[in-house]
Amino acid sequence: MSAASAHAAARTSTARAAFATVNGRRLYTLQIVPTGPVRGSILYLPPFVEEMNRCRASVATMARLLAARGWQVMLPDHVGTGESEGEIADGRWEHWRDDAAALAAQLQADSGHVPMLWGIRLGALLAAELVHTGAVSARRLLFWQPVLDGKLYLNQHLRLRIASQLVADGERETTDSIRKRLAAGEDVEVAGYVMTDALAAAFERRRMADWQAALAGTRLHWLEMVAQPQQPLGVPSRKLVDALTAAGAQVQTETVACPLIWQMYEKFDAGALLQATLAQVGDAA
Repeated sequence: MSAASAHAAARTSTARAAFATVNGRRLYTLQIVPTGPVRGSILYLPPFVEEMNRCRASVATMARLLAARGWQVMLPDHVGTGESEGEIADGRWEHWRDDAAALAAQLQADSGHVPMLWGIRLGALLAAELVHTGAVSARRLLFWQPVLDGKLYLNQHLRLRIASQLVADGERETTDSIRKRLAAGEDVEVAGYVMTDALAAAFERRRMADWQAALAGTRLHWLEMVAQPQQPLGVPSRKLVDALTAAGAQVQTETVACPLIWQMYEKFDAGALLQATLAQVGDAA
């Protein structure tokens, strides 16, 4: 057998890149499709701006590993991000939510399976809202390092702007002063990306704890990255997981000693995270 034939025989998935018009918006999607039977589907919901870019390599590798288990995985870019049309200044949470719901319906029609929602960071918060609103009928969720409180996340994001000013002369901003500028209709740059009042206000209004009733009917795979092996979940995550479990959700949690993939500039090994995910999600069926 030639090297080319051996490679073709070993291939377990194919990639389908396309632009789709969704709710009047042109979105880029990449689907990783099993070469064999499709036994399940997954819709990926990315984190915010630069976090999305830094996760791309790990996400693509994870999608190929999942496809080898029978999962058809769709990896879209939200409008205003990545390869999709528009700029981040035009981004709206409500558009991302509505577009994700439409993509989930497309993926279900194409694959024949109700998608599992896979959210990283802010994408996990979006996944929870989609279940809460009933926009997606998913009953299985995969979270990597989920954001639980959009207001706290916004504060952390704005601090990136403050940190960039530490080496500059002049008056230092605070999160409150930045919020006032946003509320006055002024866009501000944070870590190279525009933040608008529309996005900031949308983040502030969202807390996963508010959607416990809807999440109680799900099977939830919850993975967090930690510095040391055996390190437990953070206290906020543990409290919410306990509340969800008490309400009836099936929550499988795991911490993985692994680099924080949304913060890494350089190539790194996230194999422990990928393998832990495979162990939880298993073969599509």
